[in-house]
Amino acid sequence: MPTAGDRFEMVDGSVYEVLKTAADTAGEFVEMLFHQPPGSVPPPPHVHSSLVEEYEVLEGRFDVMVDGNWRTLAPGESASIPVGALHTFRNRSGSMVRVRNFHRPGARFDQYIEHIYELLRSRGVKRKTDPRVPIYLAMLMLEYPETLEPGRRRESR
Repeated sequence: MPTAGDRFEMVDGSVYEVLKTAADTAGEFVEMLFHQPPGSVPPPPHVHSSLVEEYEVLEGRFDVMVDGNWRTLAPGESASIPVGALHTFRNRSGSMVRVRNFHRPGARFDQYIEHIYELLRSRGVKRKTDPRVPIYLAMLMLEYPETLEPGRRRESR
Protein backbone atom coordinates (compact mmCIF):
# COMPACT_ATOMS: atom_id res chain seq x y z
CA MET A 1 0.00 0.00 0.00
CA PRO A 2 1.39 3.40 -0.90
CA THR A 3 1.94 6.01 1.78
CA ALA A 4 2.30 9.79 1.69
CA GLY A 5 5.86 10.62 0.69
CA ASP A 6 6.33 7.61 -1.60
CA ARG A 7 8.03 8.45 -4.91
CA PHE A 8 7.55 6.12 -7.85
CA GLU A 9 10.36 6.71 -10.37
CA MET A 10 9.31 5.28 -13.72
CA VAL A 11 11.54 4.05 -16.55
CA ASP A 12 10.82 7.15 -18.66
CA GLY A 13 12.21 9.46 -15.95
CA SER A 14 8.81 10.59 -14.68
CA VAL A 15 8.18 10.55 -10.95
CA TYR A 16 4.82 10.17 -9.25
CA GLU A 17 5.06 11.54 -5.72
CA VAL A 18 2.24 10.61 -3.34
CA LEU A 19 1.05 13.58 -1.29
CA LYS A 20 -2.16 12.03 0.11
CA THR A 21 -3.39 8.49 -0.33
CA ALA A 22 -6.99 7.36 -0.57
CA ALA A 23 -6.53 5.91 2.93
CA ASP A 24 -5.37 9.32 4.23
CA THR A 25 -8.57 10.97 2.98
CA ALA A 26 -11.06 8.16 3.76
CA GLY A 27 -11.33 7.55 0.01
CA GLU A 28 -12.34 11.13 -0.78
CA PHE A 29 -9.34 11.79 -3.04
CA VAL A 30 -5.77 10.90 -3.98
CA GLU A 31 -3.30 13.78 -4.36
CA MET A 32 -0.03 13.37 -6.25
CA LEU A 33 2.71 15.48 -7.70
CA PHE A 34 3.71 14.44 -11.22
CA HIS A 35 7.26 15.23 -12.38
CA GLN A 36 7.23 14.77 -16.16
CA PRO A 37 10.46 15.10 -18.15
CA PRO A 38 10.32 15.96 -21.85
CA GLY A 39 9.31 12.95 -23.91
CA SER A 40 7.90 10.97 -20.99
CA VAL A 41 5.45 8.22 -21.91
CA PRO A 42 1.88 9.55 -21.80
CA PRO A 43 -0.85 7.30 -20.44
CA PRO A 44 -3.07 5.74 -23.09
CA PRO A 45 -6.25 7.73 -23.66
CA HIS A 46 -8.65 6.61 -20.97
CA VAL A 47 -11.83 7.49 -19.09
CA HIS A 48 -12.85 7.57 -15.44
CA SER A 49 -16.43 6.33 -15.18
CA SER A 50 -16.96 7.52 -11.63
CA LEU A 51 -14.35 10.10 -10.73
CA VAL A 52 -13.08 13.56 -11.64
CA GLU A 53 -9.40 14.14 -12.36
CA GLU A 54 -7.78 17.55 -11.87
CA TYR A 55 -4.42 18.96 -12.95
CA GLU A 56 -2.74 22.12 -11.63
CA VAL A 57 0.51 23.07 -13.37
CA LEU A 58 3.22 24.22 -10.97
CA GLU A 59 6.16 24.33 -13.40
CA GLY A 60 6.53 24.04 -17.18
CA ARG A 61 3.95 23.61 -19.92
CA PHE A 62 1.64 20.60 -19.85
CA ASP A 63 -0.54 19.35 -22.70
CA VAL A 64 -3.92 17.86 -21.79
CA MET A 65 -6.33 16.19 -24.23
CA VAL A 66 -10.02 16.03 -23.33
CA ASP A 67 -12.46 14.42 -25.77
CA GLY A 68 -10.05 14.89 -28.69
CA ASN A 69 -9.16 18.54 -27.99
CA TRP A 70 -5.61 19.40 -26.90
CA ARG A 71 -4.90 22.34 -24.60
CA THR A 72 -1.55 23.55 -23.23
CA LEU A 73 -1.54 24.60 -19.58
CA ALA A 74 1.06 27.01 -18.16
CA PRO A 75 2.07 27.46 -14.50
CA GLY A 76 -0.93 28.49 -12.40
CA GLU A 77 -3.42 27.04 -14.88
CA SER A 78 -5.55 24.01 -14.21
CA ALA A 79 -7.95 21.61 -15.88
CA SER A 80 -10.71 19.41 -14.52
CA ILE A 81 -11.60 16.24 -16.41
CA PRO A 82 -15.28 15.39 -16.00
CA VAL A 83 -16.56 11.88 -15.36
CA GLY A 84 -16.58 9.86 -18.58
CA ALA A 85 -14.39 12.22 -20.65
CA LEU A 86 -11.71 10.59 -22.80
CA HIS A 87 -8.37 12.13 -21.85
CA THR A 88 -4.60 11.85 -21.64
CA PHE A 89 -1.64 14.18 -21.19
CA ARG A 90 1.91 14.70 -22.44
CA ASN A 91 4.97 16.86 -22.06
CA ARG A 92 6.30 18.11 -25.39
CA SER A 93 7.71 21.32 -23.92
CA GLY A 94 11.41 20.46 -23.86
CA SER A 95 11.67 21.04 -20.10
CA MET A 96 10.55 19.40 -16.86
CA VAL A 97 6.89 19.78 -15.92
CA ARG A 98 5.51 19.53 -12.39
CA VAL A 99 1.78 19.05 -11.97
CA ARG A 100 -0.37 18.60 -8.87
CA ASN A 101 -2.96 15.92 -9.60
CA PHE A 102 -6.17 14.90 -7.84
CA HIS A 103 -8.49 11.95 -8.39
CA ARG A 104 -11.89 12.47 -6.65
CA PRO A 105 -12.85 10.00 -5.22
CA GLY A 106 -9.51 8.23 -4.74
CA ALA A 107 -10.64 4.94 -6.32
CA ARG A 108 -7.29 3.20 -5.72
CA PHE A 109 -5.40 5.51 -8.09
CA ASP A 110 -2.43 5.55 -5.71
CA GLN A 111 -2.38 1.74 -5.74
CA TYR A 112 -2.59 1.72 -9.54
CA ILE A 113 0.52 3.92 -9.83
CA GLU A 114 2.40 1.80 -7.30
CA HIS A 115 1.39 -1.34 -9.21
CA ILE A 116 2.73 0.08 -12.51
CA TYR A 117 6.02 0.91 -10.82
CA GLU A 118 6.36 -2.53 -9.20
CA LEU A 119 5.37 -4.42 -12.36
CA LEU A 120 7.84 -2.61 -14.63
CA ARG A 121 10.62 -3.00 -12.08
CA SER A 122 9.94 -6.69 -11.41
CA ARG A 123 9.85 -7.45 -15.15
CA GLY A 124 13.21 -5.76 -15.72
CA VAL A 125 11.87 -2.95 -17.91
CA LYS A 126 14.68 -0.37 -18.07
CA ARG A 127 13.75 1.95 -20.93
CA LYS A 128 10.61 3.73 -22.08
CA THR A 129 10.90 2.23 -25.58
CA ASP A 130 10.59 -1.33 -24.29
CA PRO A 131 7.66 -2.78 -26.29
CA ARG A 132 6.20 -4.28 -23.12
CA VAL A 133 5.44 -0.86 -21.59
CA PRO A 134 2.14 -0.20 -23.44
CA ILE A 135 1.10 -3.84 -22.98
CA TYR A 136 1.65 -3.69 -19.22
CA LEU A 137 -0.15 -0.35 -18.95
CA ALA A 138 -3.15 -1.74 -20.83
CA MET A 139 -3.11 -4.93 -18.74
CA LEU A 140 -3.11 -3.04 -15.46
CA MET A 141 -5.96 -0.79 -16.54
CA LEU A 142 -8.15 -3.88 -16.62
CA GLU A 143 -7.32 -4.62 -12.96
CA TYR A 144 -8.54 -1.19 -11.79
CA PRO A 145 -11.94 -0.68 -13.50
CA GLU A 146 -13.18 1.66 -10.75
CA THR A 147 -10.11 3.85 -11.34
CA LEU A 148 -9.78 4.01 -15.13
CA GLU A 149 -10.89 2.30 -18.31
CA PRO A 150 -9.36 2.19 -21.79
CA GLY A 151 -10.56 4.93 -24.14
CA ARG A 152 -13.40 4.04 -26.45
CA ARG A 153 -13.06 6.89 -28.94
CA ARG A 154 -10.12 7.97 -31.08
CA GLU A 155 -8.35 11.20 -30.17
CA SER A 156 -7.95 13.92 -32.81
CA ARG A 157 -4.51 15.26 -33.58
